[in-house]
Amino acid sequence: MTILGLQSIDETDIKAVVDVLQSRFLTQGPKTSEFEQQLCQYTGAKHAIAVNSGTSALHIACLALGLKSGDIVWTSPISFVASANCALYCGAQIDFVDVDINTGLMSIPALEKKLIEAQQLGHLPKIIIPVHLTGQAIDQRALHQLSVKYGFYIIEDAAHALGAKQNEIPVGRCNNSDITIFSFHPIKSITSGEGGLATTNNQHLANSMRLYSNHGINKNPENFIQEPTSPCYYEQQLLGFNYRMSEIHAALGLSQLNRLDQFINKRNSLALAYHQKLKHLP
Repeated sequence: MTILGLQSIDETDIKAVVDVLQSRFLTQGPKTSEFEQQLCQYTGAKHAIAVNSGTSALHIACLALGLKSGDIVWTSPISFVASANCALYCGAQIDFVDVDINTGLMSIPALEKKLIEAQQLGHLPKIIIPVHLTGQAIDQRALHQLSVKYGFYIIEDAAHALGAKQNEIPVGRCNNSDITIFSFHPIKSITSGEGGLATTNNQHLANSMRLYSNHGINKNPENFIQEPTSPCYYEQQLLGFNYRMSEIHAALGLSQLNRLDQFINKRNSLALAYHQKLKHLP
């Protein structure tokens, strides 16, 4: 087995998980909401929806943007399979945009060339999913300008990039995108064991993603379609999935979040060491 990275767990993390195990709630409790609130505060996004994996976050992001059979999604060929599979889950077609050889990130010039050709053929993508590979962020302003010109949505696959900034703006603020997703797998910036999260500044998208992550069930009276018939009334408003994050995972994620800046500093120092030691190589 190849280990790409190893989690850093301390006594504080262990205590956080044990406290939840000894509490009333193991799922659908206060820790998940607190985790979402803390990620909103950290990134500056208005809404955050915690789920059980980054893959689930990608899936509900596509669903919230109305992706369906016959639509087209473009992403990077240098990524994990989930960046493409989320489109296939929705019955959409997937295609890839070449990367910059120096960064491994989706190439903006290659993207623009491909968009011009697709417009001529009448096959423009509905969604583009750039991947912030190893914490490097794509040129988000340039990508947003192309989205305005060619009319596609943007889902940032920031599975690697919690804690990254571009022009001093945290990745996940969604200033130039519709949705950003994060992963909390053990090799990522922080871990919750398994887990993921989507951020957005769009209330409608947030509501939709929350519905999709929780069986399509709505319990908020303000959003009921019909008049409630009992105190326990709720509505299944669409066909959703059981993608909820548990309290155990959220507690670990919350504890890890306290050390995120420390983890990023350590990763940056390791990256610098690699650059210095390997700079003589072609």
